[in-house]
Amino acid sequence: MDGAVVTQLLAFESVGLVLGGVRLLDQIDLTIAAGERVAIVGESGSGKGWLLRLAVGLAEPDSGTVRLMGVALDDANTDQRRLLRARCGLAMQGGSLLGDLTVEENMRLALGHVGGRDARAARRIDRLLLEYGLEQAATVRADMLSIGERRRAELARAFMRDPDLLILDEPFEGAYARGAVLEEQVRRRIVPHGRGLLLLSQDVALAGRLCERVYRLEAGQLV
Repeated sequence: MDGAVVTQLLAFESVGLVLGGVRLLDQIDLTIAAGERVAIVGESGSGKGWLLRLAVGLAEPDSGTVRLMGVALDDANTDQRRLLRARCGLAMQGGSLLGDLTVEENMRLALGHVGGRDARAARRIDRLLLEYGLEQAATVRADMLSIGERRRAELARAFMRDPDLLILDEPFEGAYARGAVLEEQVRRRIVPHGRGLLLLSQDVALAGRLCERVYRLEAGQLV
């Protein structure tokens, strides 16, 4: 799997999810190949966040199969899921930065045990922090950042491993003053490099600008 070229990055095959007796996702079929940019729009609570968790093996469907980098996640063990997840860049709604770590420490954490302390990692962190206007916040604890700064830090961290697939859930939420700039930065880091994108958002206009295919999640189904 390591270093393999995978055309199909993500696939949902008849995926269903029931929570609290409510069928949140119903027979979801979706594929994203290398270089494809796909958006799913829907209201808050429609289940978009669960699609992210299912996509990277942080949750399991009640029915159907999720394949990440061509591997069925229900057949993958914990270590295999971790390696597959490492090929993805994530920005989760509500954030996933560890508040008691600095921005730089959170960035290094994204590398896991792979070169998190070497000079190349340090240069990459510096470049990303500069690109996202966070060079003055490198040593600031994540819980001391503004909402907009946290979103920028999440986006910067998403690109730490040169991911094959980006999964971004409301990536510009709270960063209104820099929204257009962040959108262009994300586009530059995705489109020329042939990375795949799954965008989850309530913003239909944003979905249309960033993505080639746009679906709406309604009553558990993609329309």
